[in-house]
This record gives sequence, C-alpha cells and structure tokens, in this order.
Amino acid sequence: MAPRVARPSSPATAGGEPPSPGSWPALRRLLELWGAGVLVSVLVTGASAFGYLEHYQARMLDLVQRLGGRTLPPEVALVAIDEAAFAGLGARQPIPRDYLARVVRGLARSGAAVVGLDVAVSVPTTPAADRALADALREFADGGGSRVVLLDLAPPPSGPLADPALLGALTRGSDRVPVDADGVVRRVTPWVPRLDAAPAPILALALLWRLGQTADARSPAVWPGDLAGYPSWRAGAGWVAGGGPATPLRPGELWRITFAGPSGSLLTVPSDAVAALGEPGAAAPAEDNPLRGRIALVGATFVDSRDFVQTPVGRLAGVEVHASLVHMLATRRLVHAAGWLVGLGAQLLVVLVAGLILTLSRPLAGTLLTLGLTLALGLPASYLAFHRAGYAVDVVLPVLATCALGVGAEALRRRRLVDSFGQYVGREVLRAVLADSTVLLGDRREVSILVSDLRGFTTLSETMPAERVAAHLNEYFPAMVDAIFTEAGMINDFIGDGILAVFGAPVADRDHVAHAVSAALGMHEALARLNRDWAVRGLPALRMGIGVHTGPVFAGNVGGPGRIKYTVVGDVVNSTARLEGLNKELGTTTLITEEVRGVLGDRVTARYCGEAPVKGRAQPLRVYELLAMRGTDGPEREGQA
Repeated sequence: MAPRVARPSSPATAGGEPPSPGSWPALRRLLELWGAGVLVSVLVTGASAFGYLEHYQARMLDLVQRLGGRTLPPEVALVAIDEAAFAGLGARQPIPRDYLARVVRGLARSGAAVVGLDVAVSVPTTPAADRALADALREFADGGGSRVVLLDLAPPPSGPLADPALLGALTRGSDRVPVDADGVVRRVTPWVPRLDAAPAPILALALLWRLGQTADARSPAVWPGDLAGYPSWRAGAGWVAGGGPATPLRPGELWRITFAGPSGSLLTVPSDAVAALGEPGAAAPAEDNPLRGRIALVGATFVDSRDFVQTPVGRLAGVEVHASLVHMLATRRLVHAAGWLVGLGAQLLVVLVAGLILTLSRPLAGTLLTLGLTLALGLPASYLAFHRAGYAVDVVLPVLATCALGVGAEALRRRRLVDSFGQYVGREVLRAVLADSTVLLGDRREVSILVSDLRGFTTLSETMPAERVAAHLNEYFPAMVDAIFTEAGMINDFIGDGILAVFGAPVADRDHVAHAVSAALGMHEALARLNRDWAVRGLPALRMGIGVHTGPVFAGNVGGPGRIKYTVVGDVVNSTARLEGLNKELGTTTLITEEVRGVLGDRVTARYCGEAPVKGRAQPLRVYELLAMRGTDGPEREGQA
C-alpha cells in the first residue's frame, strides 16, 4: 500500500527554535533547569565550604580590591628609605645605625604617635653607631618605655643594642605574613607562632598596643585577646581607646588583608627629609606637619632590599604591607565573609533568572547573557559590600552556578536532540545538528524525497502469524534505515510498512538528489540480501517499490503547544507518494521523476514511462524507471531488486 503522507511527522525538535514561554515543553524545561540549578547551587556551596573554590574566590576578591583604588589613610604614614637615601648611604647594608637614629629623632620631633622600625637590627655594627640608635630609642619614650616598636627578631649578641634595660623597654612585633600557593600575600594571622615562646603579635598589632599605653610600656605578659582592647581611629575624632565590636584574636587564625591600595596609596615621606629633622640644631618642624599624631612605619623601598611581595593590589614593599595592616586594624576595616546562606541565596536568585533566560533562548546565548548580567550586577554589589561594609560577597559562586547551569542546559539540549533525532538520522547528520541546531529553523529549501512501500505485505500478513510478521519487519526496517543513513538521509516517518525519507534536510546537502537515488539502490540491494537469507530459512521473500522526486519544500518546525515536529511540507512530498504508487501500475520497482533525471543526467540509466497525473497538481509527472546509476568512483549499480 502507498504510505499516507497528508500529515507527515517527524521527531520533536527540543533544541531548534526556542519554544514559546506558554507551552508545556517550555514549562517543563524551565522546571528541569530550576531543579538542576538548585542542585548545582547546593553542590557549589558545599564545594566552597570545603575550600575547593578558595583559589577562584581569592582571585575575585583580588579584583574587587584592585577596583578600590587609593585610600590615603590619615592615621598611618610611611617613612621610606628609598633609592636616593640608599645611594646617599653608599649603598651599604645593613642600614647604618646612626642614620636610623637620626630618623627616629626626626619622627619624635615631628610628633609621630609611635614608630614601627621595619628594619632588622640583629647584627651589631660599630659601637658608636649602635649606641646612637640605642640612645634614640631611649629618648623617644614615655612612661619608662620606648615609643619605637622593633621587629620580633633576636637582639644583637653584644653591644649597646643588647643592653637588657633597653630590651625591657621595647615592644616587639612580628613581620611575618604568610604567602599563598600562587605567591600572593592576601592573609595575615594576628598572632605568629614561635617555636620557643608564646605567639608574637604582628607588627601592626604591637604598634596599636603601644599607642594605647601611657604608663608601663613594656610588652605585657598577656596581650589583650580581643581587637576591641586596642586603640582605633575614627574619622573626625582621631585615636580613641578601644572601639568596634568584639573581635577575638586567635593564634593561627588567618584574616584576609584589606589593603590601603596599590603602591603610593599611603602618605610617604623620604627618610632623608626625616633624618634631617633629627640632626642636632635642626629647625623644629611645624605643629601641623603631616607626621604628627600618626603611626609612622620606617622601612626600605629601594630595590636592593629585596623586601617586596606580590599582593592583590600589585607589588608592594614589605613596609607598605605592614602599613596596610595598621590601617585595617586601626579602622576595623576587617573582611567579613558574607556567609554560605548569602552565597546560596545569590546563586538561587541567579538560577531563577538564568532558568527563564535559558528557557527562552539558546543555551550559549542564554549562558552568556546570564553571565553578563551576573557580573554586571554582582561585581558592583561585591564592590560596595566590600568597600562600604567590609563584607566579601562572593561573585564566584553565582558565576559558577550560571556556567554549570549553562552546561546543563546545553547537555539537556543535546540529549533531547539525540533522543529525538538519533533514530531518524545517521551519525554524521546528528553530529552536524548537535554542532548547529539553527539548521532546524524553518526555511524553504531544495530537497529530495524518497518514499518506499512493501508490495503484497497486507496479504502476506493475513497468512502469517503475527510474530513472524514482526520478525520480518524487525529485520527489514534496520536494513533500510542503514541504506538511507549511509547516504545522509533522514527518516521523516514510518507509516505502516512504508518509509518517508528526506535528503538535504535538516543539514544542507548539495548532492541530495544523487544521495536519494543511491539510497534507493542501496535499499534494493539490502532487500535482495535479506530475501536470499530468508529463502535459506524457508521464509517468504518481500518486494518493495520506491519513488524518488526532488523540489522545493518548507523544512522546519511544525506543530502547536505540546508537540512541535521537524518535518517537510510541500507538493514534492505528496507527488513522491503518488510516484511510488505508480510502481504497481507500471510493474516497476523504482521510479524517478524528470526533475531527478535532469539533475543526474548521464549518471543514471532510465526508461521513460510517460506522464502521470497527480491529484491536486496542475502539471502531470513525467516518470522514468530507474535502471542503473553510475557512481563517481565505482561501477554501475542496477536499479532492480
């Protein structure tokens, strides 16, 4: 019987043109994406909680810090032993102690609140130079203790700087800061572990403690264990005792550093200018000089000091890092994690929006759009939260959730395409559809249509048990499908024992006419092999008729809400069905139209069978029996089964 082709159908698209938002497939896809998004958000949050995303989160917060620019804090100043000062000292290291003594005296005369000396003085130099520095340390004092804080390093084994009385009057702080695996300094611990003693406070913490002492200024046996016990800086009020919420200081606990900004963000005074103020007989500095009331840090910024580290805001001298730590602790500008609930909430919000966008657009475009929106909104939000309130709002998690959701949407699209088209097209065509689903969009194109039908199968079915009929078809159809797939054809429909195949859609094929005719010959060859095998097994042979026609059709998505199909529509489809039916009247096995013969020319051998009227068509079909076809690189193939 001839297949009924008035209502051709084909697999659902599931990945071509986006479905309308009101359709059930769209709603189902939206729910699937939301469900996947919630799962992804939970997994990403868990990965973050266990530290697997720490590297990416650190990089994102680095970006937020860099966007902050320069802070110019008013409570801390940097006295830089720069290239000019180093050259003036004869490029000698260690820095001469008498020069440091003049710097300390200059700071004392300028009214600096306390001084942090980020220079190692563990090695004795000349007695005179060491004595000059020891005297300067004693002179800049109140309440019996020096207002200069030294590094927590071993004192010289002998000499004026090894005097127990002097050492007892000095406060010390550690200059050690951890370096992350990528070589960047991002974090600090308030208390630095020591092998032979209690943990030492970092230099910034020791400076704040010393700032708050007016009586016994010796290092305490027990340091305050809460940041609220140390002085703080308030805009408009200056230095105040304590302040801020309770913030426990735990040994070994790592805090993210809030940097004042890139190099040059701090008030920086050349050490030569300060040393000049410390010379005997130097004029007294003005009362409103910029060093008055500040914590001053003295350190090397010349290249040969090799005291430089990489930070989120760029390459900084070690003394600049300590100054940023003073600024962070004094202003209480600590970095607070927003918490996993905030991160999860942000991800779920992104998932809700991304699900809608991905439902109404293609996965790649939807993912890029969602990522753009996430970054466009998330980065400013993270910037404001960090620089206004000190909260680290993680943008990495929503971005990862969006990427994962986009990957999931693409996987869902590919799965649906495979489920829909995998059994209707060959691997090469399926691969092309997966690579570019826009080929499924509707357009007018030239294709070739092949319609096949079994002869006398209805009568045969009436004389054979149903299971034997099914066994016949289960061997017949795969062989026919293989022949069609070999020529890049698509099975548009199975109708009873008939097959409707399309060549040139959904993937364009310039040689679709030759491929359709070659597929017809391949189907006859496959049926001949089956018949020989069935004869050996005592099974009846099958006969088949095929019609091949070519022309313009609409190829694309057709249907309504709940059922969208990819199919071909046009006169060519109905004409091919009529053409195949003429095989019974003409006693032929394969018929082609004049249009097919005109394209292939002398590549086919055909016998003219006359004109055949087609219902609903003004012009009759000029019909040819296919006798043989000559391949481009092979022998001639006959058109009879």
